[in-house]
Parts: sequence; C-alpha cells; structure tokens
Amino acid sequence: MRPNTVKQLWAEGKPAFGAWLGTCSTLAAESMAHQGWDWLVVDGEHSPVDLQTMIQMFQAISTTDTIPMARAEWNDPVVIKRILDGGAYGVVIPW
Repeated sequence: MRPNTVKQLWAEGKPAFGAWLGTCSTLAAESMAHQGWDWLVVDGEHSPVDLQTMIQMFQAISTTDTIPMARAEWNDPVVIKRILDGGAYGVVIPW
C-alpha cells in the first residue's frame, strides 16, 4: 500500500485538493485522476455506483498518485469495511 499523501499534507498543515465523482465510469475516474488532484471521492450514496464498480474506479484512480476515497451509501460498519477492503484510503460516512 502506498503512502496516504493526503494525510501527509494535512500533517504538514497544507491543504489537499480533490473532486467528487458521481458517475459509474472508470474512464472518467482515471481521466480525473490524471488531472493532478490530491484525492477523488467516489460517491456511493447519491449515485448508482455499486461496490464492484467502486472498486474498479479505485483501481483506475490508483494508476496515478491521486488518493482514492469514497462516500458510503449508509452508516453501516459492514459497508464501510468492504469499501476500505476494496481500496479506499478514506470514507465519508453519511448520517
């Protein structure tokens, strides 16, 4: 597992810039990752992204230095663990 550069930036008191992905497209995820963002969040709550697609999007993002993150569909420990197991470096949890 590569270092979480977002955490490193925050530890240094620096901002980390990113974007939100509300699409199911791995091509869009990879294209966005190549734009130089520090992080990208795959939205699993307000988009039709399922876990399998989310993992494929993490893989596409991970071809770059961009850190893959996700917004879980719900505040469920099982869902959150599966997202982390799938490759997310961080999870936004809805309430």
